[in-house]
Amino acid sequence: MNLIDVYIYEVIRRLPKKTREVKELELKSKIKDMLPDNYSESEEKEVLLKLGNPAELAASYQAVSTHLIGPHVYNTYIRTIKLVIPWAIFITILVQIIENIVLYTGEVALLTAIIKTISITIVNIISVSFHVLFWVTIAFIVIERTGNINNFKEHMPFLKAQQEWTPDDLIKVKIIPTDKYIPLNDIVFSFLGIAIFSVVYFKANHLIGIYTSDERDGLKFVMPIFNQDILLSYEPIILFCIALSIGLTFYKWKVGQWTIRLAVINAFLQVVTTIVFILMAKQPDLIHGPAIPYIAAIMETTASKVAFSIDRILLVIILISIVANGIDIFYRFKRARIKHG
Repeated sequence: MNLIDVYIYEVIRRLPKKTREVKELELKSKIKDMLPDNYSESEEKEVLLKLGNPAELAASYQAVSTHLIGPHVYNTYIRTIKLVIPWAIFITILVQIIENIVLYTGEVALLTAIIKTISITIVNIISVSFHVLFWVTIAFIVIERTGNINNFKEHMPFLKAQQEWTPDDLIKVKIIPTDKYIPLNDIVFSFLGIAIFSVVYFKANHLIGIYTSDERDGLKFVMPIFNQDILLSYEPIILFCIALSIGLTFYKWKVGQWTIRLAVINAFLQVVTTIVFILMAKQPDLIHGPAIPYIAAIMETTASKVAFSIDRILLVIILISIVANGIDIFYRFKRARIKHG
């Protein structure tokens, strides 16, 4: 495939599907008019250089940006993440080592302290990484929408600008069918989803529960719905699933398209998480004991009816989860099997 076809692909893939066909014809016609008959490779590159970076050309075709992080700030956004997250992880590990090992008091067995430190460090690394990712993303959304990217770069000289785009960059481009392509937005939302799940799981006894409200105190947390000890009994496998989800998301980011390998890993993760969720939901003590009679008193019914209703709700959630994950697995394999055109 020649450079012109690759250039057009790089522009069109960034546009909404409904406008791609029209814009592709327009761009082909425009490039053809700019080229002489029997043009050489150097003349071809010269024309493409005049048209400029395909990401920026695609952005110019859209009256309103459809990107979470647009092409004008994307490279700086990635460089910022690559710079900030490793330092955040390093500081987190250092703090945990100092707090739990260096300042070890001997009140518990050293092995217990080490295991606890490793567990807490993993959780904190996940939490810190997602907080950094979330706030950097929010910052860049604001920067792009307000048009302050140049001021940002001036005040952040350590974020050196990358080399200007040239037609030679097209040689390294891999043509990815639209339905196989994994956009950055999917990656960002995957990370945010993992972060939200992690926080909710480890802090369920403070987040998911029964609340009351009054004019004086506002919303007040009364008691948790779930038994935190039962939830945390699955902590090792949950941490494994979280780590696998993070690895899968980074791998999706690196590959940029759905492949059979990605689909297999995704299917494995979905099956494992579904099984864990079913086992967790079937635990007889999953619901916090005092919550059932409290709900029964509020609803003016019996505790047995409340327990029965909760069981039915959990059953429906399990069935929905199985169906949703099954559809997701099928859809990912379908996308992975799409042949390159």
